[in-house]
Amino acid sequence: MRNLIAKIRFSAVILSMSIIVLAVLIIYPFSKILVRQTVRKLWTRCLIASTGAKLIYQGHKLNPIDLANSMIVANHISWLDTVLMYRVCFLQFVGKIEMLKWPILSQVIKAGGTIFINRKNKKELLTVNQQVANLLTKGATVGLFPEGKTSDGQSILDFKAPLLEAALLAKSKIYPVVLCYQKENRQIAHEVSFANVGWLTTVMNTLKLTELNITVTVLDPVSTEQFTNREQLAHYLHQQISNHYLQLTQRSSC
Repeated sequence: MRNLIAKIRFSAVILSMSIIVLAVLIIYPFSKILVRQTVRKLWTRCLIASTGAKLIYQGHKLNPIDLANSMIVANHISWLDTVLMYRVCFLQFVGKIEMLKWPILSQVIKAGGTIFINRKNKKELLTVNQQVANLLTKGATVGLFPEGKTSDGQSILDFKAPLLEAALLAKSKIYPVVLCYQKENRQIAHEVSFANVGWLTTVMNTLKLTELNITVTVLDPVSTEQFTNREQLAHYLHQQISNHYLQLTQRSSC
């Protein structure tokens, strides 16, 4: 029965993805705003619903005025993380350059205004940080997963500090976001993790879950002007997100 439900949900996921793909190919050349605002909301709502998950939003309320010159920093667990972040607001991500090799989806990613970085080239960080800082000072909202890779959901991996330099340069606000996936009896849903698992496997594992609750918690904004360097900032953000994530997961094991 679970396999049948997963196949039906997978069809719904593909249908949901087709919304944004077609929008990027047909509408985006004529209206970027329509795709980034209206179509984005429809796409993320449909995709999350197609997984059978229940989305729970809590914490700080975001609005466009608050988000000017802001960075949204979240922990990274699942293939759904980016969709959840787009569900909360429109933002431009900093992503690995390897994503440009993805067929079809690379066009969607570029349409989202993603800033690509070659993580193997440390010299490129200076250029990317300045590029991101310029976007922030012009009022953009930039999203970042500072762990650099997905965790298994058991704990939050150490944050990589270099890309936080852009927020310091632009004197931005940072909104820490905690993503938590839980299943029956509020246990951690390890099935959603992208760590060391192929894309199709983790998607199907997610869709087989009979109950999936996704909690998105936006913590109070952090002023980068309180920090003297990016390492100090990274440590503080990691501590804030880790503490809240621990509260959610410990509560689930009680």
